Amino acid sequence: MIAPAWAPGNGSFAAMLGFWNRPQRPLSVACKILCWRRQWSRAAVAALLCAGCSSYVDPISVERDCPAQPFRGPALYAGEPPDRLLSDFEDGTAELVDVADRNGSWIHGRDLTSVSVTIGPSSECAARGVWAGHLAASKPSSWGNNWTAFFRRPGKSAPNPYDGRQYGGVSFWAAFGGKNGPSFGVPVGIVTMDTVQPSCTSHCDDHYMTALSLTRDWRRYEVRFDDLEQNEPQSPMRRDQLVGFIIWTQQQCDIWIDDVRLEP
Repeated sequence: MIAPAWAPGNGSFAAMLGFWNRPQRPLSVACKILCWRRQWSRAAVAALLCAGCSSYVDPISVERDCPAQPFRGPALYAGEPPDRLLSDFEDGTAELVDVADRNGSWIHGRDLTSVSVTIGPSSECAARGVWAGHLAASKPSSWGNNWTAFFRRPGKSAPNPYDGRQYGGVSFWAAFGGKNGPSFGVPVGIVTMDTVQPSCTSHCDDHYMTALSLTRDWRRYEVRFDDLEQNEPQSPMRRDQLVGFIIWTQQQCDIWIDDVRLEP
């Protein structure tokens, strides 16, 4: 499916070219990362094998080409307030969780130059549960491929705004899959009514973005709204006019994402 004409990326791409030409921002500024690394010892292995052991660090098997997941880190965040959850893909669809006046879905945009494209929920790999989101594509020759979690169900000719003034960022678990190729900074960010067509005027497709350095391990990222940038001149983000959370790549990619949440 090709995204509607007003979807992010289906208009002029000139505004986004400056984003890829920016120096990649330090990861410590762009997001907060929580990484769960495997640290085995003979004593730890013996402890896991013994009867009656506590197993919040329960190891799991990993399918070929799936991100490495030594421990069940995402399970520690499963108890966060349910009204913050945007998508965990556990219903096997692209629909967002219908809560807190959000009733949207993930919608993809593509320039049709990638020979191979896979965008959608998948049960092949997951940070938690059974399902996760998967964006994989061969190298495009134009503006690329994007995937946007629209907070509210779009209208026939334009998206609908979401009032997100109570939130300060987005968190999620993400990683490169085994078919990603060379690592690169993955552009992610927020789309607003001021940057999406046809409602935009001066900042069309110039969304509030940053670039994240993903790895082959599942990691938790938290992107703060205040750390996102547009091309110059910058304009303040209208948090009462949010449209969605976007992943936009212009390279060959194999990206996994899970447990996407809004954060206060």
